Amino acid sequence: MMIAKKYSSYTINGFDFHTKSYDDGRSVQNSGVALVAESACFERGNKDNIILGNKTYYGIIKEIVELNYQHKGNIVLFKCDWVDNRVQDKWVKTDQFGVTSVNFKYLFNTGEEISDELFILATQAVQVFYVPDPIDIEWAVVLQSKPRDFYDMDNLESEHLDTGNGLVVPLPDVNSNVTVDIINRVVPVVRTYIDGIIVETKKSRKTLRRGKMSSARRNNEDSSIPEYEQQRLANMAIIKEMLESLKIPTMNTSVPPQCP
Repeated sequence: MMIAKKYSSYTINGFDFHTKSYDDGRSVQNSGVALVAESACFERGNKDNIILGNKTYYGIIKEIVELNYQHKGNIVLFKCDWVDNRVQDKWVKTDQFGVTSVNFKYLFNTGEEISDELFILATQAVQVFYVPDPIDIEWAVVLQSKPRDFYDMDNLESEHLDTGNGLVVPLPDVNSNVTVDIINRVVPVVRTYIDGIIVETKKSRKTLRRGKMSSARRNNEDSSIPEYEQQRLANMAIIKEMLESLKIPTMNTSVPPQCP
């Protein structure tokens, strides 16, 4: 027996995923999703030329479904609207600066055909968010989110690591196909040739409190001396400095004078 449950949000791989309806009206966007898979597509303007390789699919989560197989495990699926990327650089395009834009007016795998694949495994999902193009409202720029509480994801040696919190899957970079070509003006958007800025850490509250206490103690010590006494000590210091500048020889009183 199998039980199916629907959710409006789901957390996996350090990402908080939301359905589109749950995202509406919220200040954050967590319904964007991307999937990197090996597939075939036609070259734009030449349907006879088929291109094979890794391809990134961009979508928006419509439903989150958990299939529970009664003590035999469970699977979480994301049902999404997918942008049509069957023709290269048509409705999903990347400019010379490595910026990817998508057009959600043109979808495929909508469920009209039996062969359409609307669902992906939650473990395969990479979270992205879409920034509307201010010039052309039908297009949106894709930006990849960073997982929370996950570090050094690119340095994992194996594809799957078994941890105490569950299964950790290294997530692909949706912009990994960006190349650097100075002649054709194809450059990445990140400038790695500029040195970083070293920022000193702020002093702790304990250190600041200790400094304030020491300063207050010195002020109290100074305030305990009467004003006339402070003036007398200042005059004595001035006189001592003047005598030292005259270089007057002093008598050594440690040796008693000798009688003739």
